Amino acid sequence: MTDYSVLIPLSARKPVIQFLVSMLVILVISIAGLIITLLTAWLIFDIAPGETDISQLNFSINQVNYLKFLQAFQHISMFLVPSLVIAYLMKGDTTSFLKLKQKPGLASALLSIIFIALIIPLNSYLAWLNEGLDLPAWLGGLEQWISMKESQAERLTHLLIDTPGFGVLVINIFVIAVIPALGEEFLYRGVLQNIFNKWFKSGSLAVLITAIIFSATHMQFYGFLPRFILGLGFGFIYLWSRNIWLPVLAHLTNNIIPVILSYFIGWENINSTADDFSSGDGLISIIPAIIAVLILVSIQRISLREN
Repeated sequence: MTDYSVLIPLSARKPVIQFLVSMLVILVISIAGLIITLLTAWLIFDIAPGETDISQLNFSINQVNYLKFLQAFQHISMFLVPSLVIAYLMKGDTTSFLKLKQKPGLASALLSIIFIALIIPLNSYLAWLNEGLDLPAWLGGLEQWISMKESQAERLTHLLIDTPGFGVLVINIFVIAVIPALGEEFLYRGVLQNIFNKWFKSGSLAVLITAIIFSATHMQFYGFLPRFILGLGFGFIYLWSRNIWLPVLAHLTNNIIPVILSYFIGWENINSTADDFSSGDGLISIIPAIIAVLILVSIQRISLREN
């Protein structure tokens, strides 16, 4: 006798099952995507897997293009494709589960963009505080490893975001801003936050857990606090608006600002300005942060009317 239980949509199963299946889908697609991406990049750029040491890169055009290729397709395979597959398993209709046809209202969209602009001072200050945290002496080896990884991440960011021409700017916007905003928001907010919401019966707790995972999985210890705050912002925008495009827009805005600034003033000047600002008085960031919170509340109220 045929067992039709396997045909039940994933959304009808227990949240813990949804989570475990989601993790399995992410793992399988990520590994397969990584293998395909590395082999394809080897054929295109003639750089074998494992040959590229970030600390030894010489900024050659071929190496930079190779890194951008990896960045784009690894993000697609780790976030975008898994989120679409999981959404399909959830409901048999990816578009319906993620509510991709639901258009955001103009007012809530503008407020989502303004929220990111207002949260920048707080995140700059938190990044400065985060960098000043010291681990206990017995974790000295771990701290040294973290510092090395942070240096590599900063160098990689410099390589990816450096914008010598308009054509490169367009590519950078797509690779650094658009793809991550879509993939990460579809997965973290569209899939995981929904699962945690059903699991713990609390939207706020779901936002908190998802924000922690969102920040932790970026594997940048010194950027944990500011990325956690961003995760909270994206999460509450999604929770209160029920529209995935609003956190995508906010995320896109956050990603695109340094890309645009790098094109006009240069990456080194961005870092210098950020360092000067973040090491200042943290009180400067309080008023914009309070306004940002009020904007989140406004998004909730406006979204209720728009929906």
